[in-house]
Amino acid sequence: MATTSFLYHTLGLRGYRHLRTEYEGGTVAHHVELVLHKRRCRGCDARWNHLTLDGAFERQFRALPVGRRPQFVVLHGHEQTCDRCGKTLREPIDFAEGKRRCLRTLERFVVDLCQFATIHHVAVLLAMGWDSVKEIYKGHLEKRLAHRTLCGVRYIAVDEFAIRKGHSYMTVVMDLEEGAILYAAEGRDAQALVPFLQRLKRSRAQLQAVAIDMSQAYLNAVREVFPELAIVHDAYHVVALANKAVDDTRRDLYRDLEAEERKVIKGSRFLLLRGGERLDEEPRQRLGALMAVNEPLYTAYLLKEQLRMFWAMGDVETATAVMANWLEEARASGLKHFLRLAQTIEDHLSGLLAYFRHPISTGPLEGLNNKIKVLKRQAYGFRDMAYFKLRLFFIHEAAPAFPG
Repeated sequence: MATTSFLYHTLGLRGYRHLRTEYEGGTVAHHVELVLHKRRCRGCDARWNHLTLDGAFERQFRALPVGRRPQFVVLHGHEQTCDRCGKTLREPIDFAEGKRRCLRTLERFVVDLCQFATIHHVAVLLAMGWDSVKEIYKGHLEKRLAHRTLCGVRYIAVDEFAIRKGHSYMTVVMDLEEGAILYAAEGRDAQALVPFLQRLKRSRAQLQAVAIDMSQAYLNAVREVFPELAIVHDAYHVVALANKAVDDTRRDLYRDLEAEERKVIKGSRFLLLRGGERLDEEPRQRLGALMAVNEPLYTAYLLKEQLRMFWAMGDVETATAVMANWLEEARASGLKHFLRLAQTIEDHLSGLLAYFRHPISTGPLEGLNNKIKVLKRQAYGFRDMAYFKLRLFFIHEAAPAFPG
């Protein structure tokens, strides 16, 4: 039989007297009442000796289950008239949050389960509504987010990812030192980023550098709010452009060759895009044979490999000289795709050289994008965009089996 001590130690009910326990329809219901000396006024917080009981009510709250058996707490409450403030109000309920009909101990249990199980599975396990479980976890994340500050942010990365089909994107900002997403907003233009940068400026964060791709929209947004901030274009996006230039050159050459000559190039795409240090003996021999019969393709491959070495330079002076030499060779090659790439790199040269003063990149954020994809896939999409953003803010803490 349940006792007052049992309810205190298992359900966290402090200051309540156990009246009786009922078993009906496979459920357990504990009837409780607030003890006299624990009463206080909801309006002015006056103690029990200023209160007169005036009316009664009952409310039922869901509690932690006993195995698969639902458990409830039935509160026999009272309206209280206070002689200090003159108001007649219902007694305050400390074991539940606001108007929710479940105990705080159950909410904490729901939050713990949501760390490694989906909202749907938690709802089924506890025989609760899907929306109820989501609102509990959403409220928990909102409280945690409210305590997060921006004043210590020094390095950030900005990128976008697709949230659904049809060119629908979301801009995300990551704290590169903490590994947490700080901001998420629909869109991938300057206006999607400017509000956060302004908030960052108001918080007086000691921001030193931002890592972005070569998107003009993000570049304009940063320059609008932080005109003097160091902007870093990392290797990932530049090498991706170089790989595309190699692949486009291969496609052009393939179209211009005769049927017999095409056989030499056919099937060489991934061979050309792979880094030279990752080639075994057989791929190296095949690459050598390919280069022997097609000089433009050989030139394109060498330019790509030389560009990859840029980030291995030890200081900005050496890197400047290496890049100047690369730009000269790219233009001398006459390959149209590398001519275009050389112009793009020259336009963003300051951002590339900034890497040697602030060695940051969007790489960690690219890694989180994979977690975001898994989160969306396991949840089969999100109907509540505010909740989805909350999940993003704490996705760096997510376990390998993501909740959704």
